[in-house]
Amino acid sequence: MRMCPKCRLVTANDRTCAECGWNLSSGYPASGDAAGNFAERLKALTIFSAVMFVAAFAVSLSVTPGDSVRSALAGGLFGAGLIADFFLVRFIYRAAELYQEAQRWTVGALLTFPFGTLVFAWLLARRLRHHKPVSPPA
Repeated sequence: MRMCPKCRLVTANDRTCAECGWNLSSGYPASGDAAGNFAERLKALTIFSAVMFVAAFAVSLSVTPGDSVRSALAGGLFGAGLIADFFLVRFIYRAAELYQEAQRWTVGALLTFPFGTLVFAWLLARRLRHHKPVSPPA
């Protein structure tokens, strides 16, 4: 017997809680609730990362000779975009686990890093919104 971490009820030693559908081994619900949650996170982080890259490009175009503030700002914005992309790769891996395709999506995102990651995240978020996972993650 185990206690379900979501509903706090005692359940059998099955992988999925009979009461709420929570998958005890991986921490994801067995239904499509996690898919929607990951889709929203991917969408928000994709937008943030894209805005950081566009802002860095726009600020770098306005740099004049001898202007150290704008060049530092452009570098900081680009660094923030890269850090957001690393978190995006992590979210891509965790979201693709719902389809048991984490390695394929992550390798594709890493091979096209940093700007192709935005495309992979957008495609995965679209898939998560329209197609529910077939089975809970192992």
